[in-house]
Amino acid sequence: MEYSVPMKRLIYCVILVFAFLSTITAQTEPARLQTAEPDDQYPTDPGSGDSQGYQPIRKGDQYIRVALGIEVPLFNIGPDGVETETNMNLGGAGIIGYSRFITPRVSLGGELAFAFNSTLGENIYLALPLTLKGTYEFVIGNFRVPVSLGIGGAFHSYRSRYYFGPVVKPEIGAYFQYSPEWSFGAATAWNMLPQWYDNSEDNRIGNLLDVTIGLRYHF
Repeated sequence: MEYSVPMKRLIYCVILVFAFLSTITAQTEPARLQTAEPDDQYPTDPGSGDSQGYQPIRKGDQYIRVALGIEVPLFNIGPDGVETETNMNLGGAGIIGYSRFITPRVSLGGELAFAFNSTLGENIYLALPLTLKGTYEFVIGNFRVPVSLGIGGAFHSYRSRYYFGPVVKPEIGAYFQYSPEWSFGAATAWNMLPQWYDNSEDNRIGNLLDVTIGLRYHF
């Protein structure tokens, strides 16, 4: 089977990102096992004999995130400025990702997402963003407020047309830490998806909003 050039680029990016994440996990897991017992992360008495004090998040903590929600088309930016008519209806979105804390507040990881929207012509626009993601996590009691920035590439498909280009994705969320292993919450992400062509009149920057609910498994 012959793959198109955009598809080959997407496959190469997927392989590189997951190889990078697998390397991080393999290198850090032995150190994680040696540092503390699982109950040390959430002591029942924050004032007990822990000389370092209570730490809701520790360096080396990891989590897997899964989320589903809606995709809201906002506007496009073209050669003539902002275009509020996107010709797309409300759609759906999904995310799966992995992150590891390199400090008690900063994590690095990657995410694979999908989003689809029907159009006024009853066709389907599909986007598959793949991003490397940096996050700063605010902690307020049992609540976590992650503020993130993802940068990577996105594969676009519409009818018989395909495109692979960059994506920039700022995001903010709110999660409730139900237990040491599980947290539940919601997030909103702004997807900026440029499409650049040889003819500059065809250039566009799509702006779409993900609104998702999901869970995180911590380990």
